[in-house]
Amino acid sequence: MLSQLGLSKSFWAEAVTYACHIINRLPSAAIQGKTPMEVWIKKPSTDYDYIHIFGSPAYFHVIENKLDPRAKKAIFLGFSSGVKGYRLWRPEMKKLVISRDVTFDEENMYKDSEKNVKDVQHVELEKVASGTSNPISADVEANTSEEVGDHENVEEVELEDSI
Repeated sequence: MLSQLGLSKSFWAEAVTYACHIINRLPSAAIQGKTPMEVWIKKPSTDYDYIHIFGSPAYFHVIENKLDPRAKKAIFLGFSSGVKGYRLWRPEMKKLVISRDVTFDEENMYKDSEKNVKDVQHVELEKVASGTSNPISADVEANTSEEVGDHENVEEVELEDSI
């Protein structure tokens, strides 16, 4: 899990803790299809809405100034023990945050191991010259310099990482 997300080995305890949390809530054939939590607390656990993908981008609510952003981006690491909240990592600040008010973006992962944002950028172009306005989809290689018309000052711009 860690290498796919681009997280260092120092997060192994977070990954193992979250994996154990999930395993303890999955049915097991060894205990007649019950979950370990069901056997321990004598009550079936049917609420799985709080479970999210380890390492997915998460936006936690912050209250700052009126004109500041209302949420900050982080990486989901698991659940907090003793307090009802999610454990989130802010890589740019190198801080662990615990928050209850979190929105998850499970469609996009923190770091895609197969295609990096710096390698390929998905661009939709609109065809204007022929009079139709059907979008044309194209994958454009980033960091390549192509000759562009009569423009002499073409500047290469690196794409920022998503987190």
